Amino acid sequence: MKTDNKIRFKRMQTPPPMRFQSRDGEMIQAIHKFDGILARRQIKSLFWKNISVKTMERRLTLLYHNCFLNLPSLDQRRRNPISEPIVWLGWRGILFIAHQLEIDVPLPNNPGENQMRSLEKRLREEGVGWQREPRWSQLEHDIAANDFRFAIKRAAIKWPSVTLESWVPEGDFLREMDTIEFEFKDQDGKIRKRRKGIRPDGYFVLLDHLRLIDNSPARARFLLEFDNGNHPLTRFGRDKAVPGVAYVRSNAYKQRFGFNSGRWLVVCNGEKRMHNLKTCTEKAVGVNASIFLFTTMGQIEPETVLNKPIWMRGGSNKVISLVNTIEVE
Repeated sequence: MKTDNKIRFKRMQTPPPMRFQSRDGEMIQAIHKFDGILARRQIKSLFWKNISVKTMERRLTLLYHNCFLNLPSLDQRRRNPISEPIVWLGWRGILFIAHQLEIDVPLPNNPGENQMRSLEKRLREEGVGWQREPRWSQLEHDIAANDFRFAIKRAAIKWPSVTLESWVPEGDFLREMDTIEFEFKDQDGKIRKRRKGIRPDGYFVLLDHLRLIDNSPARARFLLEFDNGNHPLTRFGRDKAVPGVAYVRSNAYKQRFGFNSGRWLVVCNGEKRMHNLKTCTEKAVGVNASIFLFTTMGQIEPETVLNKPIWMRGGSNKVISLVNTIEVE
């Protein structure tokens, strides 16, 4: 299929014929699983590792014209910063997900805006999230969060005794956000109360099977916070660190995850920013800073993320690995 600008940036009114393949379904499920959006390089690493980019592009374009996938339009490219090629689910793609979940959702009469909003609402009522369009202002953040998840997943596969037991993406917290009450000290030193919805960039559990066999504490729970460096340092202590500690100790957290244990992983875009955030966290929460671990995105690789000491522990100068943070349930 020819891939000139007209085809790449505008969906054809009469789509070319295609036969839906099992790999198409696997790709659609992966995109949905990774919060509804993936960079094309991430898709290639999952499904087209030893196949040419051109072959993959032809297939993605076919899925795009048949409304299984969405690609940025020319107008979207002009209006939004898009650091790299991405894909997200079209309406036929999300209907495939609904079908896999055995959810009965009627076909839209047409691809118009009203019909798409109605479909989105119906899916939401059934507990199915559909990111109809990327969050352009934090697209780079969302891609980086997926890169981190890929690194954890691949590292766990390589580590003989460790399994990535579960992962809760940010979208689940957006759809069902926990709200907590907590106290904090303002700039005048006065204690104030505040309510805040908590929205981690992800939550995951690592299971160590050797510890499980020995009847020792075998799970480590983590909440992910990607810092893109856009917010003042003082706000991190007030808006992230203090409520972060309160959330792990809250009834809402225990009701959701069954335990009041967990650590916050703070991934920064630079070493200077990392040290500054660590200092702000220690100042804001004192001894509770120990539940925060800090690193930089540049250190995140499948070979390092679990078993190498790349994580700075709050409240100390220790640098540790994630596999050494198994906590008592």
